[in-house]
Amino acid sequence: MVYNFDPYLRDIMPVSEFDFKALNDYITSSKDTVLKDKAIAAGKKYIGSSSSMTGVLSHFHFLLSEWRELDTSHLSNSFPATSKTYTKLSRLPAVVFLRYRNGVYAVDADKEWDTSNVLMGLGKSMEKLLTIPRDQYERYRRNSPDKILKEDSPPEVYHYSTCGDFLMRSQLDAYDPRLPGTGMFDLKTRAVVSIRMDAREPWNAMGYQIKTRLGDFESFEREYYDMMRSAFLKYHLQVRIGRMDGIFVAFHNIKRIFGFQYISLPEMDKCIHGQEDTALGDAEFKLSLNIWNKVIDVATQTFPKQSLRFHFDTRETQNPFMYIFAEPMTEDEITKIQERNLDEIQAYEKRVFYPELLEPQQMDSSISEADNPTKQEPESKESASEDDIDPEKPLLAMALSIRNFVNGKEVDRPTMFTAKDTWTVKYQLAHFGKERGWTLYNACKKRRSRFLGALEDEEAPNSAFKERLNAISKEGQKWRDQMDKIEKAKGIIQYQS
Repeated sequence: MVYNFDPYLRDIMPVSEFDFKALNDYITSSKDTVLKDKAIAAGKKYIGSSSSMTGVLSHFHFLLSEWRELDTSHLSNSFPATSKTYTKLSRLPAVVFLRYRNGVYAVDADKEWDTSNVLMGLGKSMEKLLTIPRDQYERYRRNSPDKILKEDSPPEVYHYSTCGDFLMRSQLDAYDPRLPGTGMFDLKTRAVVSIRMDAREPWNAMGYQIKTRLGDFESFEREYYDMMRSAFLKYHLQVRIGRMDGIFVAFHNIKRIFGFQYISLPEMDKCIHGQEDTALGDAEFKLSLNIWNKVIDVATQTFPKQSLRFHFDTRETQNPFMYIFAEPMTEDEITKIQERNLDEIQAYEKRVFYPELLEPQQMDSSISEADNPTKQEPESKESASEDDIDPEKPLLAMALSIRNFVNGKEVDRPTMFTAKDTWTVKYQLAHFGKERGWTLYNACKKRRSRFLGALEDEEAPNSAFKERLNAISKEGQKWRDQMDKIEKAKGIIQYQS
């Protein structure tokens, strides 16, 4: 077998062997004192991270582009690209908290429906695998005689950028001097389709392989298409916030890395905006932030010096518009929502990432659950934020509509846009009365909770599709076992360019 990368990277360290406790804790925008101090020094009112802001910015893309279809021309003619829209999960209302502290408002991601899965842990461990030398990475193995301590882990490095009243933070993953601009790029670990369809209990899906470049299944093309629909929009926004050149993707099935692909910002823009010239995406990014800035201004003037919970929901109508809801909340109310699933998340992580901490009886139960693909999932929960709906509570409910103009001429959406062109947006914010506002707000929250609670989605693993993936995975494992025997007999060759 010939590898064009270090074969050590091929085999992924199991999550049960990696010491996640040695990693630095993630710091949300509202708890980042450095970010807040920088904002005060720069005279900025609003702060956020790339991960907390991309959901809302995605809805501004839907609005400003009038739900522009994905450009699938990158794919082969034989690939069945049956949909050119984003996944339902990507189109759900985006929800964030705007937390007020000492004159600064921080954008925090809403965690009401957060759950844990294998990929959340694996993304952290694989990032270390790809960014530090092998001997240092091995120190994160739990049984390492020279195990690394949390205080020895290097601090995260961030890039900061501004737009209007925003100060944005982006974690820096990797650098290559051969790249244009800043030379920075983002690392992404992408699990194959069988794993993503059941990321909480993927044990029967780890036999799925990537064997070819093109094709409907077991191909890099399948994973690329799925990324276009579910991840490219978020990725290209994160790249812009961090002023990076692109993303470096590692494709895997939890056990094994199949290969890597570098995807530049122009390539992602081609899929999302229909052109490789980044002028259109750059202009949309700035317009999105400017309009979002003005929306927040209206809300913070209505409810000064208060924390707010925002819902942004671009509707798929003939003339798209965006519902925006801002509800004042106390810190206790925010904490209740943010920690709604905390016990369940901690129990899952203990079972999967730290099985040695389980009691013997719990261990037996954990093993039997992992071996039983037909086990029942917990019943869906009601939204914590819908328990005590009080129409008398204050609420700002608005509808945002826009009109696009390129070089003074009104258009549905910009096309073939260059840096020489001028894109202006005229927008209108219509305000709803309290009764109508609460009716629309509750409907928005229920749309989101029904989906996230029941996972009713055409992309969700229906039984027939899941059975097909399981069958492919079973055959894939047999194929992999044969390939491993051949590799063991003939040895490994590492290609050196």
